[in-house]
Amino acid sequence: MQFFCSVLIVKKFLFFFSKRLYRVPCFFFFHLLNFKKKVYTFYERFVMNNMYTVVILISILSMIFLAIDVGKNTILSKREIKWFRITFILAAVGAFCEYLGVLFDHIDGVPVRLHQLITFAEFCLSPYLGICLAYSSTMKLTAKPVFGIVSLNVVFQIISLFNGMIFSIDENGRFCRGDSYWLYLLFCGITFVFILYVFVRMALKSRVRNIVCMVIIALIVIIGQAANTIDGSIDSGYFSICITATLLYIFIQNMLRHKMVETINMEKNISNHDALTKVMSRISFDNKVHELDAQIEQNPDAVKFVVCECDLNNLKQVNDSFGHNVGDEYIINCCKVICNFFKHSPVFRIGGDEFVAILQSDDYDNFESIKKEILKFSTDEMTKQGPLNEKKSFSAGFALYDSTKDQSFCDVMKRADSEMYETKKMLKRLLNP
Repeated sequence: MQFFCSVLIVKKFLFFFSKRLYRVPCFFFFHLLNFKKKVYTFYERFVMNNMYTVVILISILSMIFLAIDVGKNTILSKREIKWFRITFILAAVGAFCEYLGVLFDHIDGVPVRLHQLITFAEFCLSPYLGICLAYSSTMKLTAKPVFGIVSLNVVFQIISLFNGMIFSIDENGRFCRGDSYWLYLLFCGITFVFILYVFVRMALKSRVRNIVCMVIIALIVIIGQAANTIDGSIDSGYFSICITATLLYIFIQNMLRHKMVETINMEKNISNHDALTKVMSRISFDNKVHELDAQIEQNPDAVKFVVCECDLNNLKQVNDSFGHNVGDEYIINCCKVICNFFKHSPVFRIGGDEFVAILQSDDYDNFESIKKEILKFSTDEMTKQGPLNEKKSFSAGFALYDSTKDQSFCDVMKRADSEMYETKKMLKRLLNP
């Protein structure tokens, strides 16, 4: 019984409101049909040119991703990061406006003013993107004159909103080129010439391989824009700009990374070589010591080397008597002699007048004869007549690595150092018997 009463109440309630609200369902029904028609038209447009839709969507998402990711870049400068981000954002906005403009041409019922504003934004952005691409390069240039010229395009676009001199949207919502459309093409052409100039100038300062890459990147944007200009049905304008911005971003990163590697290698080479004598530096010597110590620790019986420590004679007297410039020449001349004795082994300058040779290969096998030759040479130089700066004399001490008693390179070095001082004392006695 209770259930039956509830049903009667609900029926009366629905009957009462149906008389007063019958217009509401009808209103929503007709609007739903209209919305369905627009959605179907949109879907039809999507199916008709799904390739363009997918390409533009990928381009926009790629630009958004790069605009976010460029902030994490550690190779580009802050200025380059800023301009790349501006370029990516403008390219994404421009591509979106281009797509809406193309879409609105195929959808009925789009407000004319909205279509005008979308096309206005697209036409204003396009020339500026060329300047942004130029600024995104590593070239330090002034684009103010080009920026000023391109700014006139915005003025003409504003005027065109009222008189249709460059473009107009007819009563059916279709885009139409105006009689002065060539003005827009002129401004675009100026920026493309500017891009080409910047890219070629940038390529000329780099290697031949980079010239080819820069020309290809420039051709991509020029071909894409030219195709869209000649045939408006080819919607390749912003797609080519997005591709160019991406390739330029990759190219400049690779170019800067290559320069960075070259700089690091150059600095490494400088640090590994003595600035005065051009032989290996103390840093290289320390690295070699660590390398030999590791080999000794791993397999001491397989390690073979001889250490020769050389100390220049009379350097202090040469500096005091003739000056440090002559003293530097004396160091260089003595270093050349040492290198001539050790033609198959690395020579290191480890101090002002100290050199170390680590004998390998043929020098290792013949170190006894080399030792005798050096002693004879130094003795002859010390006893010959003439000024001190012409006597290319040095004291040398040799030590052969012995796996049975040497635990590290330092043990061998100590013996070579001890022998070197004994040789120095002997040579001094020749001058002061």
